[in-house]
Amino acid sequence: MTKTSRVRRVVLDVDIPSRISIVDLANEIMKVPGVRAVNITVEETDVDVLGLVVIVEGDGIDFEELKRVIEHHGAAIHGVDQIIVGDYIIEYPFRPARR
Repeated sequence: MTKTSRVRRVVLDVDIPSRISIVDLANEIMKVPGVRAVNITVEETDVDVLGLVVIVEGDGIDFEELKRVIEHHGAAIHGVDQIIVGDYIIEYPFRPARR
């Protein structure tokens, strides 16, 4: 990312080996430049793998370094579910399910 990057929120779909501590992963993510807060939620569990939603917020998050830290811990990023860039965070509006 460039120094002018204004990445404020990233939501990632991540799989990680179940032997890896999500506390350790969260603490390592906090060291990424621009990161101010981390939320890791376990969505799925398997014998060998945890399916995670990783939410990172901050100002000027270094996205490439974020990916590197996550992958360094043996995790696989399956997708970027949300990314917010700019001077402030725009929340996604709630929409009732279509019938």
